Amino acid sequence: MFSRSRVLWLSCVIALLGACSSEEDDANRPLRVQVFTGAYSSIPVHVAEEKGIFAKHDLVVESLPANSSSAALAAMIGGSMDIVESAADLVMANFDKGTDLRYLMSNEGRNYVNVVVGNHVSIPENDQHYPGVIKYFVGKRIGVNAIGSSLYLATVLMLEEAGFDRDDVEFVATGSAASTMAAWRSSSVDVQVTFAPVPELLETLEYARPLFIMADEGPAALKFDGLYGGWVTTGEFLRTQAETADRFIASIREAIDWIRDPQNNEEMIEIAEKYAPVAALSDEENRAVLTAMVDNYRRFWGYEISPDAIAMWSDYALRFDLIKSPIEYADIVYSGAPQCPEHPC
Repeated sequence: MFSRSRVLWLSCVIALLGACSSEEDDANRPLRVQVFTGAYSSIPVHVAEEKGIFAKHDLVVESLPANSSSAALAAMIGGSMDIVESAADLVMANFDKGTDLRYLMSNEGRNYVNVVVGNHVSIPENDQHYPGVIKYFVGKRIGVNAIGSSLYLATVLMLEEAGFDRDDVEFVATGSAASTMAAWRSSSVDVQVTFAPVPELLETLEYARPLFIMADEGPAALKFDGLYGGWVTTGEFLRTQAETADRFIASIREAIDWIRDPQNNEEMIEIAEKYAPVAALSDEENRAVLTAMVDNYRRFWGYEISPDAIAMWSDYALRFDLIKSPIEYADIVYSGAPQCPEHPC
């Protein structure tokens, strides 16, 4: 019979072997990276795959679809994804609840959210800029992807900063790009707060015209220079696979640099046609929408994170009671993340 000490020794060895086996499994399986199905914001992952950038950095990546950042974060927290894409409000809200999350890098370095207005809405030409234009939204139906979403909260803040209230307008949850188009076809919306490819779609099909982009003319509290959407992982992943995280950062940096180069425009449109096609359009309309999207979006890509942007997101999250106390840059950003040397990025 084994002695008590022998049994304890064997138990420890088995436990250690199990831990080693689990770490080995994690190291050998593909890196599980979330993408939004058909969304242009996920295109750096597809470019890194198509151009052999992941392979160059010794990464095997499995792209996993999610319908929203909240679903992606839940999947990562649950252990079925390693790296996901999200704006900072949801990340901070989860962090505030005790979930150990870290930003690896930015994906879009500026707020690319567009405000578009229906062609049926009359606004004097000399009064189409924020904040003066907001008075023409009173009593109108404003489309956002979902009530309570980041776009909804940004719209509320935009209204409040211009001296109005959320009750001065009617919010309409329009959902995905396809259901948003259906809402516009049925004349259910007057204004839309949205992102690519919806502005390009509405303009190409002559339902609406772009009014302004948050990064250019929106409230100062929504500028977010140095991080709008970015790539997030868990503290646990960084403790066990920091080298993999570093190789992911290097890969996406290279992919974003490639995307931002105008010389790659034609190939970018082809990749967009493959991964972010626009349904229910003629070939000519589809090409026009994607060409405009690739061109319009180029200036928003960015991988560096600014401490000022984190401070601004923290103020935003406090304003809407998403967090209970301010969150500092070092608390929520990986030490190996690309950082803006100065503001703005």
